[in-house]
Amino acid sequence: MIKGGGSIGGRGIPLKEQRAKNEQSLLKTSGLIQSVYETRFITYLTRFLLVYDPAARAWWKKNRARVAQLSSSPDGTNTTASIPEEYFNAGEQFAEFAESVEIGLADYFLGPYGSYASVAAAKAGLGAVAPARSSAGDNEGGVKKGGGMWESILSGGKEEQSSTSTSLSSSSKKKKKKSDDTANEEVKQNRQGVLNLFTLLSTRYTSMEEKQQLAILFSLISKPELQPVKEIKGLLGVIDNGTIAEIQLEVEDVLGDSDISSDYFRLSSRQGGGFASSDAQVISIEPPAPLGDDYRPAKIQTIMKPTSRILRINVVDGGEGYPVAPDVIVKQSGVSRQCEAVAIIDRKGSVSEVIVLNPGFGYGGSTARGQPTIPTVEFRERIFARQKKKKSNNGSSPKKVKPAKAVVELEYQVAGATILDGGSGYSFDSPPDVKISLPATDPDWFVAPNIYGQSMDDDENQYIAARVTKIKRGGSGVILDTDAAMRGGIGQRVTRDILRTVLRDPVALLPPSVRPELSIDKGTAFYSIKSLPRPPSKDVILPSNYRSIDPLFGGIGRAPVTKNQVTLSADQYSRLALSGAICTVLVRTALNPLELVKTKVQLGNDEEIIQYAREKAGVKSESSQPEDKPALGTTQVIQSLIEVRGPLSLFQSADVTFLASVVFGLFGFGATELFRRAFSAVFFDEAAAAANSPNEFVLLTAAGVATVLTCAAASPFELLRVRSMAQIENEGVKEIFDGFVDQNRQKRGMKTTSTSATAASASSSAMVATKGLQLDDIKPFWSSFYPIVSRELPFAVTKFLVFDLAAGNIAGFINNSNMMGSDTKIQVGVGSAGLLLSAFSGALAGIAGAFVSHPADLILTLTSASSRQEGEEKDWRVIVKELLSSDGGVLNLYAGFPARAVFFFLVIGAQFFLYDYVKTLLEVGTDDLTLVLDVFY
Repeated sequence: MIKGGGSIGGRGIPLKEQRAKNEQSLLKTSGLIQSVYETRFITYLTRFLLVYDPAARAWWKKNRARVAQLSSSPDGTNTTASIPEEYFNAGEQFAEFAESVEIGLADYFLGPYGSYASVAAAKAGLGAVAPARSSAGDNEGGVKKGGGMWESILSGGKEEQSSTSTSLSSSSKKKKKKSDDTANEEVKQNRQGVLNLFTLLSTRYTSMEEKQQLAILFSLISKPELQPVKEIKGLLGVIDNGTIAEIQLEVEDVLGDSDISSDYFRLSSRQGGGFASSDAQVISIEPPAPLGDDYRPAKIQTIMKPTSRILRINVVDGGEGYPVAPDVIVKQSGVSRQCEAVAIIDRKGSVSEVIVLNPGFGYGGSTARGQPTIPTVEFRERIFARQKKKKSNNGSSPKKVKPAKAVVELEYQVAGATILDGGSGYSFDSPPDVKISLPATDPDWFVAPNIYGQSMDDDENQYIAARVTKIKRGGSGVILDTDAAMRGGIGQRVTRDILRTVLRDPVALLPPSVRPELSIDKGTAFYSIKSLPRPPSKDVILPSNYRSIDPLFGGIGRAPVTKNQVTLSADQYSRLALSGAICTVLVRTALNPLELVKTKVQLGNDEEIIQYAREKAGVKSESSQPEDKPALGTTQVIQSLIEVRGPLSLFQSADVTFLASVVFGLFGFGATELFRRAFSAVFFDEAAAAANSPNEFVLLTAAGVATVLTCAAASPFELLRVRSMAQIENEGVKEIFDGFVDQNRQKRGMKTTSTSATAASASSSAMVATKGLQLDDIKPFWSSFYPIVSRELPFAVTKFLVFDLAAGNIAGFINNSNMMGSDTKIQVGVGSAGLLLSAFSGALAGIAGAFVSHPADLILTLTSASSRQEGEEKDWRVIVKELLSSDGGVLNLYAGFPARAVFFFLVIGAQFFLYDYVKTLLEVGTDDLTLVLDVFY
């Protein structure tokens, strides 16, 4: 739905898929979805969409819900008395939309993949019925000390205890590691789903107000490991669009009066020192969180100053001939403390390196240009007394030493930072981090601090830091103090007036001036709105139509917003028609005996069976007057047929009934579905077209048009079926067809086999009749079209109308009274209860349809029967006149009604039951053609 996408007919998620997910507890209050997206987040997202999404806003205007009221149960007790009134602020329509939002989150944003495009991806993203527990859960479910296993272990020898304990420990560690890995992977997947949702919303809603609301929305994700902290910071950076105005250094005195305070210079490289003059840029600043060309990182220049200490002494020329390491003397006047260094020589007497033990202090001075003066280094050969005495005794001249050469590097430290470009896109209350890098190598004289026996060195600047203290607002140029912003916040607190507004208006949002605040708990940063009241920690009694409720932002319903799929494909229509054909064939073929009995009772032409049934009825009733003719019952005629002609006689005309049923089923149900959806789409708006309860006018019109077309297609088969059932003995469909053609040819004066002087076999007659069919031979097959329409039209219209009203009202009564529990709602044609409801409603519809259409059915039967008798065929008007003028009057029009009522009570009930069942099997059932409102795509 979000800002369009898809057609009205195809947009949405099949309800059948949602029911499968409900069985996996994905949408329960404490299910997998609620472990990622809590009720408060879902309901606030619902409000966000209803305010800023055009399609959602249009839906809300059309379906504006009134504030839900406290209701009472059927027995008079108040089922919601313990719920505060503010729980009902959103209304049922809001709750249904919120459930659609929750379903969309479960479908698209509960894992890393985000769509039904891949079944494997959906399974990976949505997880399983029982998600992997954390290590704490495993520990709780483990073996407790003192149990039977532990008692047997403790009663054994020490060696067995040790072995078993080691085994258990190893197994427990492996299990814990596996559980931790599973939990970490689950968190990773869920976090990716949250990031996918953030990406979708932030790219679709780009105004400043929408960004402010998105920052509030995602700060409602309470789990820090799932919250998109960096992305929220980016939104706040876009909103503030701050420019860095000032950076300050902070030096921490952690030494105090400790023993190493007098030797503080050894920590210089952890206090911003330890750098050479060539280390020009050692301070870096975090780039702005927002991405894009509109936002640029700040540029800063590090300010360095000399410390007057010696950083290192680099050997330029090692010289040669030193018998022992020479003394290293750093020469410069005005030095406060002399540098102490030692030389290291190799086997050839050359100086390989110089180690500075004490950097001294006061070196460098300054030149006229302000640059420090570099001190010089002298390598002074050391000659001991015994060496001088040995040389004088030998009288030889001492070996000449080539002096070594070295240069001094003075130490520099960070003194500050100059802002070259303040950048843009920084937030006031979450200023960027400023990092001072460590020297590439520590000086020789560095010693890691050891206070109270603990090493204080962790390769970080422990005693100096840099931070942004002032940020300038991009638009106004106002400079804000970041300390004040972080201490007191710059956003508005949630006041009572704001809460009252949110409670009164189901689509009211927090004002944009309310701002998420950054907090750090156990080293984890997360955003929250601290002044917002927390959700209730205790469970509350929920109304039957709510599954979860947030006291401030509304509730989540148990049922989502659904709609009928208006446009269907040819394949779907074909499967609907096939479903109708299958159910009609099965039911009418199975109940063929009742239809046969009804026809024989109406016609009364099978004298053998009628007389036998009357004799049996006369004996049973002990009638004292032989001339009286007891009323014939359906059971009596069935028993008579079985006794006289055998059980198979009950299925007389089954072949013709099969053909007629196929046509009636294919066109009756399929065409009704086609016209109902087509008329809804053409004559009504989108909301009415997609409504779950179709307009009765649309239903009746669709059923009427479909019935006329069905009658046009089925007239020949229905005429043959009635003629076949009017036969005393069973005849095949081909014989009935040929006989009808032959009879009509005789009436037209054509010469046929049956009128020839020579007697011929019935088979020869049939062969001649079917040869050379002409248009005049085909037209009579539609002679009963008007009587059939007069019978089927009121029957079909009444059938669909009564079924729709009965099923809808019964389902509503059961759902409203919670007869099946608050968590279960009955839906027509869905599940066992829904199929039973279809059968019962269909049975009532069958009786109503039979009553309305029975006079037309009787007239059609008598008309068809008269056409096969010798003489002139009677017009239906004459038949009606004769029936009304006979004894009984209007009641004569309902001759055989009890049998027909029983027949259609069973037929239509079983028909709707099987129709819904077969539709489900062919994947065109109610759930398949009912779409959950897709609010995301």
